[in-house]
Formats: sequence, structure tokens, C-alpha cells
Amino acid sequence: MMAAMRVRSSWAVAAVAALALAACSWRAETPPPDWPSPDAVTQQRDAAAELEQAIIDAAEAVGPEASAQAAVLQGLESARAPERLDAFGGLYVAYPSASPSPSASPGPEADLESAVTEARDAHLAAALDMTDPDLEALSGASGLSLALTSWFAVWVDNAVADAAAPVVEQRLLSSTAVPEPTVLPDEATAIPPETLADLALAHDQARYTYEVLAARSEGTERDQWLARRDLQAARASAIIDASGVEDRREAVYVAPADASGDAPARLTAAVAMEVALADWYAALAAVNAPADKPWLWCAAFDAYAQAAAFGDGWDGARVIPALPGLAGTSATPGG
Repeated sequence: MMAAMRVRSSWAVAAVAALALAACSWRAETPPPDWPSPDAVTQQRDAAAELEQAIIDAAEAVGPEASAQAAVLQGLESARAPERLDAFGGLYVAYPSASPSPSASPGPEADLESAVTEARDAHLAAALDMTDPDLEALSGASGLSLALTSWFAVWVDNAVADAAAPVVEQRLLSSTAVPEPTVLPDEATAIPPETLADLALAHDQARYTYEVLAARSEGTERDQWLARRDLQAARASAIIDASGVEDRREAVYVAPADASGDAPARLTAAVAMEVALADWYAALAAVNAPADKPWLWCAAFDAYAQAAAFGDGWDGARVIPALPGLAGTSATPGG
């Protein structure tokens, strides 16, 4: 009897061992699980959001001892970076409820100017090399906005230090993503001829409005309007010459009602006119092919920057949007 029990016990042990070996063998042959992973667009969106979060973090770190340039940039980006971050879908956190690893050590905080420069160049470069049209437009608009805020912070600092700094001049976007900035299309542009003709006409209408503003003013203000008139006239001619489109310019146009008002009204008319041109160029950049984006960004930048330069200090910042060219976006002034 006891012998039979020992036989059965040995058999049971052997069976359990065989099952265990079989299970091990089965697990070894099973392919690893195919976990879902983010696609390229999601990864690009997450990378863009991280750049905006870095700006927010750097802006929060700016202290009272900061330079005037850093203080201006902080005021601008404290309002605009959160709007851009939200447009990119916010910062992705894989495990929001997880406690941080005790071995993790934060890297050095980037200063605000460096964070803005990095994001500006990365956004513009990404917009030139994307397959998703929505993210392409969003990246380009973000890069253009950052180009404007970084320029404005420097411009305000220089204007305060040098009263003779010119208010009117052609300003070109600065970015490693646009190595040869220009406000003009080349012969290979894919922009429809009708649109180019409309742009040339709009610049010539601006030329006429500045003539009216100059006729209603005197001294430094008059010189300012005449200088911008000459730039607008040259732009209209250059677009027509570069693209060979129909010349629809006229000698006289209907000027805005504000153009005949007092000095504040004239300033309002000039700013509104430049912003309208800038919005148009930025909107075209958002929907056109990468080959045309750089010059459209530059043309938008020049018009936005001129409108901002017409303003007085923080008032000029009002014209710089968080996402230029995209409908339904704005930035809080001053701010």
C-alpha cells in the first residue's frame, strides 16, 4: 500500500514538473506584446508642446533683477506661450499619478531668450518638413509669433537706449530656419497670379494711404509716413516685377476715414493697415507649400513689426498674436 502511494506521489511530482517546463517553453515562444506607440505626428506635436512648456518655465524663472529685454520678453511670452501650448494639445505626461523617481535630477534651466530662440527655430524648421497640414500651420504660426516677440523685446530695449532708432524700416525675420530672408516671391512661386496681383494692389493702396497721412501731418510724423510710403510703393513694384502678374495699380484710392483725423487717429489707421497686411500674409503662409512659406513669413513679420514699432512701448505689443494667420487666435496685450 505504501509502495503504491509512493509511486503515485512520484508520478504527481513528475507531472507538475512537466507542466512547469511546458509552461516555460510556451512563454518563451510567445512573441512580445505589441504595445501601441505614438505616430510621427503625435511625436512632433509632443515635441512642440515641450518647447512651449520650456518657455513658460523660463518665463516664470525671470526675477526682478532681469534686464529690460528679458522683462519685456517675459511679459510677452507669459501671455502667448500658454496659448500656443494649449493649441498643441498641452504637455503629454505618461504617468500623471506616478511619484517622481528619487534618482531623477533636473537639468539646468534654460534662460528665456534661449528657450524662445530654440522654439522659434524648431517650429519654423518643423513647418517646412511636415506631412500633417494642421500641425504644419500651427508650427509655422508659432515660430512666426516667437520671431516677433524676440524681435520686439530687443527693439524696445534699443528704442529706450537710443531715441534716434528708426521707427520705419523694412525688418526681416531672423531664424536659422530661414537662412536667406526675403519679402518677395521667386519665379517658381506656387502662389496664384491673382493672389500676387492682389497683394501688389494692397501694397499700392497702402502707399496711397501713407501719402494721405503725410499730407495731414508735419515734421517727424510726416517724415515717418513718407518713409513707409516709399517702402510700400517699392514692394508693390517688386512683386509685379518678380512674378510678372497683372498690374492693377491706380493713381488714387479711397483712404481709410481715420487717415484724415488727428495724430492718434492717423496712427490707428496706419497700424490697422499694417496688421491687415500681416494677417493676410500669415494666413497665406499657413496654407501654402513649404517653398513659399519663408517669404510669406518674412512679409508678415515686416508688417507686424512695423505696426508694433508705430506703437508706444507696451502698446506696440498688442499687435503681436500668439498664432498669427490662424483664425480665432489672439494674445492678451501687455501680455
